[in-house]
Amino acid sequence: MNLAAIVLDVLLMSGGTVLLMLLLGALSRRLLGVRISAGRVILAGAVGLGAGVGFESQFVWRAADYTPAMIPVLFGIIILVAIAVLVVAELVVPQGTLPRPDQWGPLLRQSFDRNRRYLQLLRIIARHRLFALKLGDAQNDQRRAERRQQAAALKSALEEAGGAFVKMGQLLSTRPDVLAPEFIDALGALQQQVPPVPWPEIEPALTRALGRPHAEVFASFAEEPFAAASIGQVHAASLPTGEQVAVKVRRPGIVPMVERDIDIAERLARRLARSSEEAARFGVEQLVASLTESLRDELDYGLEAANIVALAEVQQQLPEQARVRIPRHHPELSTEALLVMERISGSTLSDRGALVSIDPENRRALARRLLAAILAQIMDAGVFHSDLHPGNIIIDDRGALVLLDFGSIGRIDSDTRARLGEVLLAFARRDAGAFTAALFAFVDLADVADENGLRRAVAAFMARRLGPGARLDASMFADVVAILADHGLTVPAELTVPFRAIATVEGSLMILDPGFDFVGEAGQYAQARITEATRPTSIATAVSGELLSALPILKRLPQRVDRITGTLADGRFGMNMRVFADPRDRDFLRELLSLAVVTFLAGIFGIMAAMLLTSAAGPQLTTTLTLFQVFGYLFLVAAGILTLRALFDILRHPTRQRDRSRT
Repeated sequence: MNLAAIVLDVLLMSGGTVLLMLLLGALSRRLLGVRISAGRVILAGAVGLGAGVGFESQFVWRAADYTPAMIPVLFGIIILVAIAVLVVAELVVPQGTLPRPDQWGPLLRQSFDRNRRYLQLLRIIARHRLFALKLGDAQNDQRRAERRQQAAALKSALEEAGGAFVKMGQLLSTRPDVLAPEFIDALGALQQQVPPVPWPEIEPALTRALGRPHAEVFASFAEEPFAAASIGQVHAASLPTGEQVAVKVRRPGIVPMVERDIDIAERLARRLARSSEEAARFGVEQLVASLTESLRDELDYGLEAANIVALAEVQQQLPEQARVRIPRHHPELSTEALLVMERISGSTLSDRGALVSIDPENRRALARRLLAAILAQIMDAGVFHSDLHPGNIIIDDRGALVLLDFGSIGRIDSDTRARLGEVLLAFARRDAGAFTAALFAFVDLADVADENGLRRAVAAFMARRLGPGARLDASMFADVVAILADHGLTVPAELTVPFRAIATVEGSLMILDPGFDFVGEAGQYAQARITEATRPTSIATAVSGELLSALPILKRLPQRVDRITGTLADGRFGMNMRVFADPRDRDFLRELLSLAVVTFLAGIFGIMAAMLLTSAAGPQLTTTLTLFQVFGYLFLVAAGILTLRALFDILRHPTRQRDRSRT
């Protein structure tokens, strides 16, 4: 071919490639099951065009007997190479993992800050020798002593790391379901000595949150905070009405700092889960996800304000002996970065002098009220404060209990409350059989290989931990979780959250009354609930409620009975059963059949291509090429495309499974 013909051929190939890439971009979701970006399509088209030009230069331009029959083969090669590029690119760098060019600058800065924080954390971990840290339980005194040393080192490391890690450590201290008692004790005392933000820095944040200067809102405002924490600090102020309020202001710049630490924690959890089978079995990814979710909630003071409203409304539904005081807040002044609420005069239970002037009888009465409050919130209202440690409980100047810090609120439905009541009653009565039955209502026993062994383990736990003088503490719940985990069962959140709240409040009860009988008092509460439920008025209320719930069903019942009897009389009665009722089963079968069909067609086209390429039959197009061989090349291209699709589905399958599990 002469130079003009070659140039024309390249132009035709370029135009054809553009059209093919437009078609490929439109059909990419059908062809590969994913939507391909325009940039990748252009890149694949350029590589495919290069391959086509290379093929032409070697086998067409040098041939004296050129035939147009090679054009379909040429475009088939371009498509095959382009699809191969798309498949490899999607497997190596999945769609959406690379940012847009306009995001590279901010992401590079974030990466630099994250890597600098990584190095800082690694130095802290090395300094406290935490690389061999094991969070599981210990089985002997020597191992427990080692655990206490590791727990103290972890506490010191978290305090030194600061930022989100202190808050996550504090949240971990309320998780006896995942940590050994030694770590719970150490992290329970975790505090971060955070200096307050100077007034020149906090004033602009206050002005932004209020939308106007603070002098237009408050009659007076103390520039020096009376409390400072890692997320915010609290200032004393007064409103024009004379009401004394506490103004909780979020620290400037704390959100990106916490998000950076959260990102690091999530990345480390993913790496641990992938590299360590023990960490994956421990559920480190799920644990970090729950902690970071709680931490993000604490960043939003608007959510805390909504929780205050919910708990304040709950108090109106509870019996008088179970009510505690909830501070009022001012919604018209509160935002996600600012919370204005009533200032309480008094001392928290964490203050050693808070109970000096209170006699033992009143302290016992306060403990009973606090226990009644948390149990009533859980069992009666289903909305409860889930973090009632001593620092979140105040005894005001009138000797009343006041709750603080509403960033962590639990919610459970009525069915769960009823099952929790059964667990609590069986626990208080030391009834191993009833406790086992009530506990197993929360889990699925279908996956348990040794159900009898599980029941024996729970019965042994009841005999060991509910003997004379026993009382509820965090380790008891950890023992229950360990028993279930040993038999392959995961404790659901609707059980862990309220029991975690009960285990947390137990420490506050012991401060109020060191001799407080938790099990006995909880048993009296459960027995009172049973007695109340068996009264004629309560039974009548429950029956009327059930009848109201069943009324729609009763209305439809005669019509359905008539329909069934009619079909029976006509001999048309039948039953249908859907084998693949679960959408996941249908999706799996659909993917399996699709893969089988694609693989079968790839094999058929490959066999046909081999037969035609090795055959000398057919019309002769050139001295070395027949029409059947051209068809063989086209079948080979089709087989290659289908093979790439099958390989793409097989290699991407684990990724899709992980994505589904996360959703």
